[in-house]
Amino acid sequence: MLRSLRFVFATGIIFALSVISLLNAPLNAAQVTPTPATPRITINGRIQAGTDGLQLPVGAPVTLHVLRATAQNASPVLIQQLQTTLSADGTFRFENLAFQPDDLVFASLRYDGAQQASLIIKLEAPLRDFELPITLYARTDDAAVVQIVRAQHTFEFPSESMAQILSAYVLRVQGDKFFMTDQSAPNGKLISARLPLPIGAVAIAFDPTLSDSLAIGGSSIAPEVLLTRPLFPDQSYEVIFSYQLPVSSGATIDQDYLYRAEQVEVRLPQEAGTALTSQTQRFRHSAESAQVTGRAYHVYQLEEPLRAGERLIFTLTRRLPTPQPAARLSRADDTTWFAVLVLGLVLIGAFGSAVWLLRRLLRR
Repeated sequence: MLRSLRFVFATGIIFALSVISLLNAPLNAAQVTPTPATPRITINGRIQAGTDGLQLPVGAPVTLHVLRATAQNASPVLIQQLQTTLSADGTFRFENLAFQPDDLVFASLRYDGAQQASLIIKLEAPLRDFELPITLYARTDDAAVVQIVRAQHTFEFPSESMAQILSAYVLRVQGDKFFMTDQSAPNGKLISARLPLPIGAVAIAFDPTLSDSLAIGGSSIAPEVLLTRPLFPDQSYEVIFSYQLPVSSGATIDQDYLYRAEQVEVRLPQEAGTALTSQTQRFRHSAESAQVTGRAYHVYQLEEPLRAGERLIFTLTRRLPTPQPAARLSRADDTTWFAVLVLGLVLIGAFGSAVWLLRRLLRR
């Protein structure tokens, strides 16, 4: 009987403890700090026609690109690409996106042979839904729409027989269509702009990171720098490269310009003793110092724009250092070596005689 009572009592205690545990469970759970959920956002987009009469590519794939810096002070890298299709009303939508503040996001769509993209958006906290429009342009291969806003050629002279030229072009497209030709460059991409160099240019170089958008074409005698990216309206494109030309005391520079050039400028370092003259074009001459280095330059700027297909022709004259003749030895200097030789022979003879005389005395 006593054993049965003990069993009932123990069972009751266990049941009571279980009930108390169940009652306290919600309270204990409420005290645990929950992990914050990653916010989910939606990106809506719409196609805007940049060219009159543009036909919407309904059903075309639209890609969302996400870039993120994986380490502090590191450059952002592509971490994700999502895809959807363009609806009949020209809109697209990406939902339930788990991104982070400082992520870079843009959308793109391939149209008329070129990948056309939206602006790049940097996400800020707190993350919210937003819109991401893409402006589409139709294509043209009419080179008349391409314009050189500015061309600058800066000369340096590392040796008496060679000039190093740094060329910088700023290009723009007129009208409401993007420009691209049907010709392919050595890198396999279609050519947009062609920038011929002067006859005889060698050692052409540009930033290696731009190898996807720049290439070298033409011939070994008349090389060209090729821009292999579409040129869109309302944007400026800067192309910078360097090359060398054989130049001694003077040289004539002859260069084709395939597009209208609004401003052309040639810069020559003053300490090099160079000057520019031209029989075909008029230049304004001024002096200027570089802001960073403080070097003084002669600046020659064309007074009138160059028409498409016109040539830039000018002559460089350079004052080379006058070679100094080797100094001739005087007559006294010419005979010095002979006097030293005679004196040496006399001393050797005297020494030999003294040794001979000493031996004779010792024998006696």
